This record gives sequence, structure tokens and C-alpha cells, in this order.
Amino acid sequence: MKIKKFFINTIKEKIDKLGFSIVKNNNINFDQNFDISKLNLSEVNIINNYNLQNIVTTAGKKLGSIEDPYYYALKESLPLIEKKIFIKSFTNKIKLIIKSPRTAGEAIGLVESKILSKYPEWALVKPWDDKLIDENYRTYLLKFISKRKKLKSYYETFETEKKKIIYSDLAWESHAEQFFDLYVSISKNGFQNSNPVPVHLFKYDNLFKLSLSDDGNHRIRIAYIHGLKSVPLRILKIIDMQNINNWANVKNGLYSPDEAKKIFINYFNYTGEGAYV
Repeated sequence: MKIKKFFINTIKEKIDKLGFSIVKNNNINFDQNFDISKLNLSEVNIINNYNLQNIVTTAGKKLGSIEDPYYYALKESLPLIEKKIFIKSFTNKIKLIIKSPRTAGEAIGLVESKILSKYPEWALVKPWDDKLIDENYRTYLLKFISKRKKLKSYYETFETEKKKIIYSDLAWESHAEQFFDLYVSISKNGFQNSNPVPVHLFKYDNLFKLSLSDDGNHRIRIAYIHGLKSVPLRILKIIDMQNINNWANVKNGLYSPDEAKKIFINYFNYTGEGAYV
């Protein structure tokens, strides 16, 4: 036992010297007894057994709702036949819903907001986000194209069309290709539980819901399409409406407390409005 402990401590010391730290997973089953007290802020909190159908999308809709353009395009393009046919179908279907660019104000349902109306839909930040809208405007497109070679080439070539690149056929085709590859991979290998989908925990009084973050959106939709009831979910952030006045985009005046409250409640009830792209 002493020898085993010695080896474990030696490994930890070497990892610490390299600048890494070992963080434990705190696995929690989501049930009627779930409470914030079950979380451990010094560990990675993994939620298990949360019904995927109850997840809130980044646009404030229920996962698996036909109001979600990505799910709609996926559902209408299945079963898989071949990759080219799927990509063409997905692109055509999603363009039926996302027909033209909107402003951030239109996307979130605040068309009267002078600030939000200056920005495109894809730059939108929600009241509880830590990122500021100007920062998102400067970085979002570059992040979006960074792993998409065709889009990167298009972005560098067509100067005047850069802000519309997310609505281009190339962008929809890249989404479709990612969905196709994930569908095939999960069909063959199952969902990789070792890589939990990052989510936000919404707290409203003593009720809780999980909402998608910026990452893992494609994987979780494919998991849902495959009929999985739940997958491991990693909590990135707790969003408690009691702290509304401390939310970054409320403190800076982008949203009033009343606007933020309405947006939060709408998201919590799956009736939210938000950016599709």
C-alpha cells in the first residue's frame, strides 16, 4: 500500500512540475433530489441521467423541437443514403428556416435596442454570458472558420462577403458534413462518454435545467437523433436568476434587468429567442 501511494504521489509531482493538475470528476445523478449542494466547485461536475429532451438549446428551444433548424434539417434528411445526398438535403432544408441574416436585436426579440441592432445575429451574447458583444463580433467568425478549410479560403478571398459567410451554402455544407460524420461514428462506436458535453446549469428558484453552451451542439443532436435518453454532461457555469444584477451584460447596460429576466424565463420555458447561427 505504501509503495502504491509513493508511486501515485511521484506521478502527481511530475505532472504538477509540467504545469498540469489532476482534477477529479464529481459524478452526479440528476433526479428530483438534485440541488446545488451536490456540486463541488473544486472538481469537474458531471451530470448523469439528465433527459436529453429537457435540454435548452442555445436559441432557447427544447432539444428535438422542430423549431430548432438544425434538428429539423437533420430529421428531414434521414435516413442516411450517401454523404453527398445528405449534405444537399440538409443544406436545402435548413435554408427554408434560416432564409436571411438578422440583427442581434431581431434574434433575441429586442428590435428596439439600438446597440443590438448594430450587430449581426451571429455576434449575439445573452445577458448571462461573460463575453461582451464587441468581443464576440471580433472573434466569432475567425473561430467558426478556423477548422473549416473551404470556408477559410472563401473568407480570405471575398472581402465584402465576410460578414455573410455563416449564411453561405459552404457554411451549411460544413455543418452537414460534421453531422454526417458524427452520425456514422456514433452508429459504429457509440457515444464517447469520456468526453462529456459542456452545458450551463440554469437555476430558477428551486428548479433546474441544463442548457447547451457553445461546444458539443452537433454531438448532442446526433445523440438525440440516435434515440439516446441521456449522455454525460459537464457543468461549465451556474446561471442563477437571483444573481441577475451581476450578469456581465446586465452590469454593462446591454440588457436591462427586466429584459434579462424575461429572456431567462423564456429560455427556461423553451420559448426563448436567440441566434440560430
